Amino acid sequence: MTDIILGMGEVGSTLFDLLVQRGFNCVGIDIDKSKCKNYNENNLIENPEYLHVCIPGELNEFIEITLKNINKIKNLQVIVIHSTVKPGTTKNIQNKINLPVLFSPVRGVHNRFLEDMKKYTKFISTDKKEISTKIKLELEKRFQKIQWMSSTKTAELAKILVDTTYYGWLINYAQITKIICDKENIDFEEMWKFADEIHKNLGNRPKMFPGIIGGHCVIPNLNLVKYDNLDLIKKINELYKSFSDIKNSTN
Repeated sequence: MTDIILGMGEVGSTLFDLLVQRGFNCVGIDIDKSKCKNYNENNLIENPEYLHVCIPGELNEFIEITLKNINKIKNLQVIVIHSTVKPGTTKNIQNKINLPVLFSPVRGVHNRFLEDMKKYTKFISTDKKEISTKIKLELEKRFQKIQWMSSTKTAELAKILVDTTYYGWLINYAQITKIICDKENIDFEEMWKFADEIHKNLGNRPKMFPGIIGGHCVIPNLNLVKYDNLDLIKKINELYKSFSDIKNSTN
């Protein structure tokens, strides 16, 4: 049987390596043909079983691209979406096909993505009432540590709100305190030593580095949900960027 990874960016290529290491036959498909692995578009994929969707979730055509590939690959048994997507996306796809569509967001730091993917529990969700024992056992073989969530929207929001957006809030507070420290001419590092023992004992005073939020996680993922209060993350980040630009220009 063959696992197919659709989208061979950072998530897809790491997932490909993970599954190969665990003994699964894998094919990697990407719009950039140089990133494809074990794939020839002129040949049928032998015994396709799982389609792992890892294309960027912010694509406007995400649902259409996913459905197009599901319909193109015959005899698939299970669809697993690993991309970070707008809440409701997985259920929207599930409503259009009979195959089970699962949502299972990835977690990990980019410079050690494979190690983190092995370490973290893989949360999996579905909107189907029943998932066969066979599928559950096969998922355990692939990801070893799994935990089921009650709905795909729960998992979709968990990835955005509890992972990347929460991380953004923490950085925001570091940005705000750095601005205050610079304006009051005090040392940021020295001030934050006050929290070291509290964080060691209670675990609720994390000190973050007050950098500018960039990359392709926090802000892009934030754009997948529409809540005005969450837009403060973007505004504070822009405020800090402006403050840093002014400070650098005067040094």
